[in-house]
Amino acid sequence: MATASLFQWVELKHNIPNTAVKAGYQGVVLDYLNPTQTQKEHGYILEVFQDGETLDVVSVSISWVKPLPQIWGSAESASK
Repeated sequence: MATASLFQWVELKHNIPNTAVKAGYQGVVLDYLNPTQTQKEHGYILEVFQDGETLDVVSVSISWVKPLPQIWGSAESASK
C-alpha cells in the first residue's frame, strides 16, 4: 500500500461517517496518526476541500485514501 507524504493530495475511497465528506473528495495530508488500541492501522489527519474551500478536517485510516501525485503548494499543483 502506498503511503502519502505530508501536504500530498489524496482522494478518499469511502464516505466519512457523521460528516459531509464523501468518497471521491480530495484532501491534503496534514499529519500522521499512529495505531492505537482501538484503531490498529496507521492513519492521516486530512484537510478536505470542496470548491476550493475547506469542508472539514478528518482522521482516516491510510487504507481509506488513494495518494495523488500533487503536493499542496508546489508550482506543479498550483497550475492545475
